[in-house]
Amino acid sequence: MENFIEYSLPYKLTAQDQLKRMLCIFVPLLAGVGLIMWLGLLGILLCAVLCYISYRLFVGFYYELEYSLLENEITFSKIINKERRRELLKADIAKTERYGLLENLPKQAGKIYSFLSHQGEEPAYYWITGNEKGEKLCILFQPNEAVLEVFSVRARGKMQ
Repeated sequence: MENFIEYSLPYKLTAQDQLKRMLCIFVPLLAGVGLIMWLGLLGILLCAVLCYISYRLFVGFYYELEYSLLENEITFSKIINKERRRELLKADIAKTERYGLLENLPKQAGKIYSFLSHQGEEPAYYWITGNEKGEKLCILFQPNEAVLEVFSVRARGKMQ
């Protein structure tokens, strides 16, 4: 039985993210004015470089989380501004210790990786699994019905 499921969630900006975005605009503007007044023509060049860096940081706040499931392996990726993809973590369902709703997360869960979109559409789940090094990982994510169905088959009896 071969399974391939791809599921993406847009990340909702938190209040901290909104504040960081505002700082990406105001800090370069203030620093640019100071650089131009202090250094003249060199300040204009430095201001342009600062504005470019600020722009790249600003657009980096728009991303989607993608869950790709192929057979027993789930890959968690981050798609930044719909143009760059960065693979964050791969995990094997066969190494599942337990999984369940986030409200039932045990206290001793291991190293926590959060892939939550901060949106209330899908319920949040935790998943405790092992990696190649034998470390215990706790993954927080928002799977859809198809991913949960694969979990119920591949990790039978480990739902909490």
